[in-house]
Amino acid sequence: MRRRSSKLVNDLACGRVQLALIPVAPILLLPFIIVGFVVGFPLWIIAMAVLGILRLIAWPIDKGLEAAGSSFRFGPYLRVAFMWVKTFGGLAGRIEKRPRPAADPTRPHA
Repeated sequence: MRRRSSKLVNDLACGRVQLALIPVAPILLLPFIIVGFVVGFPLWIIAMAVLGILRLIAWPIDKGLEAAGSSFRFGPYLRVAFMWVKTFGGLAGRIEKRPRPAADPTRPHA
């Protein structure tokens, strides 16, 4: 048994075995990837579909309320909810609105 471990150490030292080629990170991330694609993505699609259908239903209701003289509308609230779900809880919107640092004139390609 001792001979095998010293052979492995010798092979590592000589560069015959490269530990960087062992795919550890994908194996560790696999459970998160599975949960994201198998659970999260379908729920996101269902939420988009439900809110889209509710927006289609709310449009004629809002027109009827407008004709009746009411100032209440369902549409704006559903639009905000739809956009929140569409942007993954506002994450995409926050990234777009983040201020960009000014370019440094001394480093034009940085």
